[in-house]
Amino acid sequence: MRSSLSDCQIKQVSRHEKEGGPMKRNLRGLAFLALLLCPAVLAQTVTSQISGIVRDSSGAVLPGVEVKVTNTDTTAPRTIISDETGSYVVPNLPVGPYRLEASLAGFSTYVQSGIVLQVNSNPTINVVLQVGQVTSVLEVQADANMVETHSNVIGQVIDQQRVAELPLNGRNVTQLIALFGAAVPRDPNAGGGLATNLNYPTVAAFSIAGGQDNATNYFLDGATHIDSRTNVGLPLPFPDALQEFKVETSTLPANYGSHPGGAVNAVTKSGTNAIHGDAFWFVRNGAMNARNFFAPVRDSLKRNQYGGVVGGPIVKDKLFFFEGYQGTIERTAPATNTAYVPTRDVLNGNFQTILAPPCQARQVNLPSSIANNNILLPGQINPIALKVAALLPVSADQCGKVLYGVPRNTNEYQSVTRVDWQRNPNDQLFARYFITDYTLQAYYDKTNLLTAGTPGQLDRVQSITLGDTYLLNTNTVNSFRFGFSRSAVQRVTANGIPTTQELGSNVWAPIKNYIGQFQVPGYFTVNSIPGYVMNNLFNVSEDVSMTRNKHQLAFGFNYVHAQMNALGPFQMNPRMTFNGQSVINGAVTGNALASFLMGRLDTLLQGGGQVGRENQNLPALYFQDNWKVSPRFQINAGIRWDPFVPQEAKYGYASQFDPAKFYAGQVSQAFINAPPGLTFPGDKGFPGNAATSSRYFDFAPRFGLVYDPRGHGTETIRAGYGIFYDSSYLWNTMHIPLNPPWGYTITVNTPPGGLSNPWQGYPGGNPFPAPTVFPKDFQFPTGGTYVFEPPDAKATYLQQWNLSVQKQVGSDWLVTASYLGNQTTHQWLGYEMNPAVYIPGSCVPGQYGLTANGACSTTGNTNARRFFALAKAYGQYFGSAITVDTAGNASYNALLLTLQHRMSHHFSVLTNYTWSHCLNQGEAGQDIVNYYQDTQNRRAEWGNCAADRRQIANASLVFTTPQFRSTWLQRLASDWQASGIYTFRSGSWLTITDGTDISLTGLGSDRPNVAADWHVANPGIKQWFNTSAFTRQPAGTLGNAARGTILGPSAWNVDAALWRTFRITESTKMDLRVEAFNVFNHTRFANPGTSLNNGNTLGQITSALDPRIMQLALKLAF
Repeated sequence: MRSSLSDCQIKQVSRHEKEGGPMKRNLRGLAFLALLLCPAVLAQTVTSQISGIVRDSSGAVLPGVEVKVTNTDTTAPRTIISDETGSYVVPNLPVGPYRLEASLAGFSTYVQSGIVLQVNSNPTINVVLQVGQVTSVLEVQADANMVETHSNVIGQVIDQQRVAELPLNGRNVTQLIALFGAAVPRDPNAGGGLATNLNYPTVAAFSIAGGQDNATNYFLDGATHIDSRTNVGLPLPFPDALQEFKVETSTLPANYGSHPGGAVNAVTKSGTNAIHGDAFWFVRNGAMNARNFFAPVRDSLKRNQYGGVVGGPIVKDKLFFFEGYQGTIERTAPATNTAYVPTRDVLNGNFQTILAPPCQARQVNLPSSIANNNILLPGQINPIALKVAALLPVSADQCGKVLYGVPRNTNEYQSVTRVDWQRNPNDQLFARYFITDYTLQAYYDKTNLLTAGTPGQLDRVQSITLGDTYLLNTNTVNSFRFGFSRSAVQRVTANGIPTTQELGSNVWAPIKNYIGQFQVPGYFTVNSIPGYVMNNLFNVSEDVSMTRNKHQLAFGFNYVHAQMNALGPFQMNPRMTFNGQSVINGAVTGNALASFLMGRLDTLLQGGGQVGRENQNLPALYFQDNWKVSPRFQINAGIRWDPFVPQEAKYGYASQFDPAKFYAGQVSQAFINAPPGLTFPGDKGFPGNAATSSRYFDFAPRFGLVYDPRGHGTETIRAGYGIFYDSSYLWNTMHIPLNPPWGYTITVNTPPGGLSNPWQGYPGGNPFPAPTVFPKDFQFPTGGTYVFEPPDAKATYLQQWNLSVQKQVGSDWLVTASYLGNQTTHQWLGYEMNPAVYIPGSCVPGQYGLTANGACSTTGNTNARRFFALAKAYGQYFGSAITVDTAGNASYNALLLTLQHRMSHHFSVLTNYTWSHCLNQGEAGQDIVNYYQDTQNRRAEWGNCAADRRQIANASLVFTTPQFRSTWLQRLASDWQASGIYTFRSGSWLTITDGTDISLTGLGSDRPNVAADWHVANPGIKQWFNTSAFTRQPAGTLGNAARGTILGPSAWNVDAALWRTFRITESTKMDLRVEAFNVFNHTRFANPGTSLNNGNTLGQITSALDPRIMQLALKLAF
């Protein structure tokens, strides 16, 4: 499926549309037409400003001076008059090169050229006028000071030179966000997170200053640029089409809200009065690359990236265009996936080898009631399990280890179109359209079921922004911005993949070519999930900026309307998990592979399709006053109204649970047979179609100080404090439509019929296919699985504070030392309301759901021992019941040291070092799941964040050789250029888990006991930590291992580029370029296994990040 901007409903589109046919042309025409028709009060907010004080040669301030600022690329002018204090402010200037002129009768005209404005920069340019004739000119060639003299925000510009010339793996600009020291990319080895398989592949997910990886605002040309499904950033245009971007965090002004971690403001290139452009070709081939540490051979990568940009005038000084295109074609089959499959011995029932070292970290023995000396009898092996095993590859390894690859044949196409119109000196308008398409061909090797685990992809992201800056008078600027973005992703499976029903299991599996989610933890997993998600986001904002005496005032509004349409059949075929805890002959196997081979399921989950459309409206108002108390001291104060407005389910697929109503036996009137405690849209007091209630009295104050000790604009001391509210992401409520009656989700633990007949023993037999109509008297299933939001959910908010000192050294060096701190309150985590209770001893049939004599508590009777089932007979209708818990907290403290040299003397440098510590009680994930080992002791979860990288170091360099006078030196040494990036990050903090429900609470979050020190003298890939330090806790108890206590591997990396420029004509040149990523081929190990249930990988490292990768390029610039 594909989507078009002309229709907000899900529909199929043709390949012609996908490649940008008439739909793309029509959209561009529509964007330009809207630009021409939009009102004369429009806006561009990703801008900069120039300010300063005008004095005469004696130091007296000069009021009434005409200050004219002109963009030298487009000749667009702005004029302002200095006030009675000699101060002037020229706000809302687009990024680019400028010339400043200051004139007053009786004085010579002052002219300063060479000024370059970057995103959201606020340079101070103080002017001294000499007595003389206005016709005489004093001209200065100099850039503005580098010190921030107006804002208390901590930020870093990644300028156009770094965007264009630093080596970028895959030419993905979002990688450069990490050059801001307090930004941590999502750990690709950590799993979970919010940049998932249902996002476009190159979305941005960074934790900035300790925020969650979806707590960052992303803007493209001033419009919101996020994937509202999980609030991560949408992909940015390729480097040649992007001008620059700025990363900011900590006490942002009041015009920022919704996501408290920080902001990334990116600006696309625009046309000028001269025609400029380039054409490029980047090529890779696996023959040039090194071999991954764990791979048997080099990858077979073949990739071509090609395209170009062009920009120039349509009407000189008035109308400008810019167009860019990049295509990427990649073919590869890396053999870097690891799995453990049944060996020939195992298929014959012999587990003696794989349950002993070196295949296990320690000896594992199957109970004697199940196996004799770790050998199963032929009759114990399930025939359907053998059918599945027959589809797995054969391993020559004694432990069953296999390395396999899944071919990745991908195509990606990006296009950017921009038009800028200087309607008159007071009115500047622009329109920009961005589209990127990504296709991954679905693949399945019928001899290797593991290859079914990667679905094909059909993805498209589109973005339109319209904006204008309008001067009402010399001291007032009014701005308006409209943005629309759409992200549509589709996951498809290849032909020939069997379903569990086709393999002989007595289940209903209607989705063809989808085995469901088949999981044998620690050994292999097949989890290729089909589905379709489309997200629309509309953004309208208006901002007014005015200067009144010593006050620069700003006020405005922002409105975001987000939509998500989802079709998810992932539960329609059953999800089967084998983790070794199912009871057989009164005992558990303790080994997932043994349970699989015997067909003993631990968990069966199945439901109807996931169909939902979520809408959310996010209004906001703000006021900001930046008061220049004196030439050396400024106070910044603001307030923002940021109400919490939850998303609504368009189809009414929403429900709530009230424990008081449950215990009182109060039944819904919308569904009269629903178990007590549940309420639905239509019931009294239900908040419309939302899952929780709105909160309209959330106000966020901001306060900052900026002090310039000497008044020269070359050093400042800055501090700030602010409160920032977060908004929830749309997918947060998408599991609510999976609740009965709509999703009809049912979970059964250790079904007695096993793999062959999983629904055996369920009341009424197999309850599927799921019902598709939901009358008022709908019959609810027993053991239903539910997810809720509390009726009075509170919005997450952060308190942020900072202290920063900046000092410019000479004309081009800048030193910054910053302290950043924040405290998160009401972080949204998941909380199991209905855990099972461990009941010790032996019981008889009829007690707690038992059908035979045995232990009172097993994984098979989890639902019968849950809180609700023990409290009320109708509690049997509830299985797991997870609700959002808004009681989470987090804290972050950091020291950020930065040294920067802007481009001069043939080089530029940006380096930083960050020491930080982040603590929280859990991480945001795309799904609401239980985060607590003990739901009655949340404090026990307080531990290191997933993004807690204690030490981070970054360095980037761009260098060019000078133009030598000697002819031979000119030929040999001139026009060489080099660039590089160095990164270091200390390891992430890992949590040791049982991997099984030892506590028999049904929570799935068990941690073991700590028996010794986990450190080892020489950690390595075979033993990163002391696995003997962790032991299983007794059944029915919780372990004492804390969360986030094991430190994973640190990593450093160097990327480098070298190129030579050949000048063809005065305005045309060609670059021949070579790039190397991980140039020293330093192995960057992934994290070790941390589950006691996966004894074959516990404490071992089995994968690594990319080895050295080479890339060649040609670029023609004109």
